[in-house]
Amino acid sequence: MLEVQLLDVIEVNNTLGEGVQWNARDRSVWWTDIQECRLYRLSWPGRELEVFETPERLCAFAFTDSADCIVAAFASGFALYDYRRGQILWQKTLLAPGSGMRFNDGKVDRQGRFWAGTMVEDGSDRCDAGLFRLDSDGSVTEVAKGIRISNGACWSPDADTFYFADSPSRNLYRYDFDAEKGEISNRRLFARTMMHRYPDGATVDSQGYLWSAQWRGARVERYSPDGRSAGCIPLPVSQSTCATFGGENMDLLFVTSARDELPEWTLGRERLAGSLFVCKTPFRGIEDTRFSTQKLLARRAS
Repeated sequence: MLEVQLLDVIEVNNTLGEGVQWNARDRSVWWTDIQECRLYRLSWPGRELEVFETPERLCAFAFTDSADCIVAAFASGFALYDYRRGQILWQKTLLAPGSGMRFNDGKVDRQGRFWAGTMVEDGSDRCDAGLFRLDSDGSVTEVAKGIRISNGACWSPDADTFYFADSPSRNLYRYDFDAEKGEISNRRLFARTMMHRYPDGATVDSQGYLWSAQWRGARVERYSPDGRSAGCIPLPVSQSTCATFGGENMDLLFVTSARDELPEWTLGRERLAGSLFVCKTPFRGIEDTRFSTQKLLARRAS
């Protein structure tokens, strides 16, 4: 285990808490409850909570250079969304109703492009999901195919490595990353989780170690750059979903969790399932880049 202190538990009873992000500008932590179509903002350390409704399931998001605006991967595709006005400012639908798929995990790379992957959610074993890149001009590129559940997108501190997980396979992959072009290549296995532990959302610390929340693993696992386990943070819930660093010194780890799919007898034991966990660590994270909205909003206004 790692020398980590559990500082706080924010009991919000999320059905599927996900996509946790730290906003350094206003010192707040944000996340989504995908199944309930809600976006959460928690001031830290003030602990003041705001909840915003979203027009469809918000599966992933990131901050932008525009006030009150996020770049979003809704269930059906990409959008710019004004969460205070409840207004979609720009949208690009990629999945048709009845496709049996939705978007899932996503993150902005260090050059400001938004990446998000899809997942198969109809219960089948088909590998029809993909990984997509949204550039600031609104163009969308599919950069990977043959996926069941996209998860764990993140980049090394020097942005020469891209990490990604296909959850049902229990595989975490690493790719060579061309930061200038936004292209990935040379996929190889980075790590594989133990049986019945599925890699979910992930982040990278300033030392280049990857932190993977593990669905049904009751933990966040830390991996060295060569893919070896470097310890874990055990949690009192089985379904940890995503992790990010934040706080004034970027040394707090915020972890989301879920109640979704837990049987009633398990919920009785996992009283804190669906909570946000706040841990003090001896490690530091890296502040996320913001997505530029200027081109898309200018096109909308013209």
